[in-house]
Amino acid sequence: MTLQATPTTFTQSAGPLLWYNTSAYLALDLTWTEPEGETQHGQQWQGTGRTVPALTTRDENETRRAAVQKVDADGPLTLGVTIDGAEAQFWHLTGSTRHPVGVPLDFTRLSDDHGTRLRFTGAMAAIHAADLVDASFTADFTDFRVTCTTA
Repeated sequence: MTLQATPTTFTQSAGPLLWYNTSAYLALDLTWTEPEGETQHGQQWQGTGRTVPALTTRDENETRRAAVQKVDADGPLTLGVTIDGAEAQFWHLTGSTRHPVGVPLDFTRLSDDHGTRLRFTGAMAAIHAADLVDASFTADFTDFRVTCTTA
């Protein structure tokens, strides 16, 4: 999937998503973050910061930023995920080379059998865009596809 977006605050994000429900998902978001090495403290209003793909995991007990990848985000960016057995590896593309974002994640967390609550929706692959404050952020997606192969 190729994504063109310009987030200007950490409340804006867009990208591929492996979704079970609101309490269980894996997402690779193109989003805004503070300058490298600095903690979140509101610099988006000062015109500083950077656009990055950020890998987020959500389970019933916590939401965690698993990785932030440094990329050139001035133009369209190709993002994706490959699932192999129980592992989901998110990546971004430079030329024809896939670069992993973070470590492989446990895809079984998005199953009916994981967790302590009743679950029954099944895992889904999707794209998403969110603006938690102004509801004005947009993202353009092209080339979204799901490919299934069997061994």
